[in-house]
Amino acid sequence: MTNREILAHFNLSSEPFTREIKTSALKKLPGVNNALDQLQILFDTKGFGILTGQSGSGKTCILRMAVDALNPGMFKPYYICHTSVGIQEFYTHLCTTFGLQPTGRRAAMFKSIHEHILNMHRTTNIHPVLIIDEADKLGTDILQELRLIANFNYDSINAITILLCGQEPLIQKLGLSSLESLANSISVTVRIKSLNKEETFSYIEQRINDVSTGGSLFSKGSMNLIHDASNGIMRVINNMARNSLLKAHLTNSPIVEKEHVQAVLSR
Repeated sequence: MTNREILAHFNLSSEPFTREIKTSALKKLPGVNNALDQLQILFDTKGFGILTGQSGSGKTCILRMAVDALNPGMFKPYYICHTSVGIQEFYTHLCTTFGLQPTGRRAAMFKSIHEHILNMHRTTNIHPVLIIDEADKLGTDILQELRLIANFNYDSINAITILLCGQEPLIQKLGLSSLESLANSISVTVRIKSLNKEETFSYIEQRINDVSTGGSLFSKGSMNLIHDASNGIMRVINNMARNSLLKAHLTNSPIVEKEHVQAVLSR
């Protein structure tokens, strides 16, 4: 049995629950729209922002959508996710991200990064947006350095926007007294919530509709069980829906029923 056979059985043109989905095809649920609106406010006003949510809740999808919506004539996004590192290695990654040559010394790299950002602000009118994923794993020393990196001309110029993305412990970490200065600089905080039942149903049906001209492939009972078992976490919904399609195919069923989802849960 191949994946092609499964797709053919359900009249699907491609895998509906893959994470390799184009940004334009991502389902814009109410919570997603709200998050994107808040992130746009951050980009427009500049400064520090936070995006948090449980693992698998769709943070990366929202990042992709937010970055794709940026005007390339006004913004330049930079992405980094090497966060379980020491401060020296972090500066090396940051230099590489900005296209700079790491010098090997922390102070020199700080100066190089600072001058590069300020030069973009003054000469190109392109505003850099630094997105740091898995920021909940950053050490407090690195978080303190980020506040210094964003400080220009006695903190009077917003030359860079920094978006910290991670799980909920990031919020708790910013409650430390040593990070009070950074916490006070946060202007936008976006919390991604899990999907409610209606949103889960809409999400599953939209993913199917994007790759099929037929009707719904999931019964109401199967979607109910997927929602309850996944707690509305998008990544878990994807995995359960994909495996449920496989179970339905094995029984030669035209749609996914509740028992197919139960078979996935009982394995």
